[in-house]
Amino acid sequence: MFDVLAYLFEQYRDPESFDDRKLLTHQLAAAGFDDEEIQDALDWLDSLCHFSDGAFAAADNATGMRIYSDIEQKRLSVEVRGLLQFLEDHGALGGARREMVIDRLLALADDEITVPSAKLVALMVLWVQKAELPILLGEELLDAVHGEPTMQ
Repeated sequence: MFDVLAYLFEQYRDPESFDDRKLLTHQLAAAGFDDEEIQDALDWLDSLCHFSDGAFAAADNATGMRIYSDIEQKRLSVEVRGLLQFLEDHGALGGARREMVIDRLLALADDEITVPSAKLVALMVLWVQKAELPILLGEELLDAVHGEPTMQ
């Protein structure tokens, strides 16, 4: 699934440009992805694209600290939570986008929730939201797409 998401990010500037799912599925199959992987990625992406505008809006106005539930602590490693805090501290994620990232991470299987996958999920949230982010943080997140670190 992550390979499909990374491919979509690299091939399409705008996630709205692939609203014809049947055509997109055909293009992804022609690119060599299997049907199950394509469907999983597109379902995951559909869920992200269809968040209502106000679904997590209250998180942007929160003034307190984000406390993770027991389930979130169990499923999201300290390293993943640290990445989210880092991205939030450096202006890449606001409260609402952080909650979107958490929601999409929790939609994954436990063994799929890693720092690289969290970077890709954060990048996908920012991409779908058409958000700008500081260039150095963007480079850090892009290593999840390219599979190699771009920052020292």
